[in-house]
Amino acid sequence: MVTVSGFYTQSEQALRQSWWWSGTAWFTIIGSAISYGFAQVEGSLRPWQYVFILAGALTFLFGIWCFFLPNSPVNAWFLDPEERVVATERLRTGQTGLNNQKIKLSQIKEAVLDIKLWLICITMISAYTVNGAVSGFGPLIVSTFGYSTLESILFQFPLGGIAGIGIIGTGWLCSKYRNIRVMSLVICCLPVIAGFIMIWKSDWGFKPAVPVAGYSLLGFFGPVVALTISLGAGNVAGSTKRSFTASAIFVAYCVGNIIGPQLIRSQTKGQHYPELWTGLIICYCITITSASLLYVLCSRENKHRESLALTESERVRLGFEDLTDKENVYFRYVY
Repeated sequence: MVTVSGFYTQSEQALRQSWWWSGTAWFTIIGSAISYGFAQVEGSLRPWQYVFILAGALTFLFGIWCFFLPNSPVNAWFLDPEERVVATERLRTGQTGLNNQKIKLSQIKEAVLDIKLWLICITMISAYTVNGAVSGFGPLIVSTFGYSTLESILFQFPLGGIAGIGIIGTGWLCSKYRNIRVMSLVICCLPVIAGFIMIWKSDWGFKPAVPVAGYSLLGFFGPVVALTISLGAGNVAGSTKRSFTASAIFVAYCVGNIIGPQLIRSQTKGQHYPELWTGLIICYCITITSASLLYVLCSRENKHRESLALTESERVRLGFEDLTDKENVYFRYVY
């Protein structure tokens, strides 16, 4: 989030953030294929242990690569001096400032007291409960429909495909058309809720079609999360506040993952896990509500700032000052 917001303008961030976050969807597909493949291996380790060793090694290599990433266009080693100037000047329009290595406690305090950050975190927590509950335990739930363990793994493919295409598709739309992020988020919540109901209320006979189709629809939670990240990255200025916000959003991501599995009660399998689906539907109603409140706050503040008598020269001067979105009246929120 910090890297993308430090290199791209507000209008470009949604698409770039979506390409990055779509990795979670592609991992669902690739990971399922790898898991299916390793399930055929008979070795000294269990199949899941091979998967974890591979994932850990790739993560380690990615961590090494991150050491070579520049902090901003100012010191981007892959650009020549003239390109650095152009890349830096492009960011002036967004009024987000350049990355500053100094930690400013005032910006942390502002972030903690900013209701927009809390709304984004609530949106992330409630949206990501489905990952811990259904994506994590998905193959186990699907296996109760009469499918084998290996067949259940394969059902991750349509879910991951919908998530990946949806993430990039909504990212492209939000980069092309301004201020449709919350609207897109709410629209993507609806098929997720429909998927919950289809799984919960349909017949769980031998290899039924309806709950499996409903399970695939849950892939729309990918765009919901990606748009939440985009809203968090695009609505914050100030280097310290931006880093703090990114950290807070990923804490919320982890909290959602923790809450999700707590909704599953194995003894209610015969009733199709009513606590799980009721809880997830409530969570997605919270997601819609918190995102809508964020829309109201951001649009109202933008209208207020548009009514101010502002000068172009001052806007240019403040473009690279390390000011927060609240301090800089030239900053415009995206929603």
